[in-house]
Amino acid sequence: MSQDKYVTSSCISNIQRNLDDKVLPALRDLREDIDSTDVGFPGFGVLGVVFGGKYSDVQEDVRKMTDDAVSTVEAWVIALETIKRNWRAAEESSAVVYR
Repeated sequence: MSQDKYVTSSCISNIQRNLDDKVLPALRDLREDIDSTDVGFPGFGVLGVVFGGKYSDVQEDVRKMTDDAVSTVEAWVIALETIKRNWRAAEESSAVVYR
């Protein structure tokens, strides 16, 4: 048996708030934590020259990915504001008015 599901401006607002209050701070924390994963001297020992460079490259890749993720989620939060306003306007226009 299927269940009807409805999108509301309130639901959109909740998604927006969760992205802003939970997802963005977690991604920003991850970005800051990358620096704490540095491997100090003597690093990887004898293989340090090879692994050290690769490890730094991976750290930089993860920094870039988290920066991209933060930018994307920030754009979603902004877009959801427009979507929420439009959805609320549609809800209000489709409401039955009794006189």
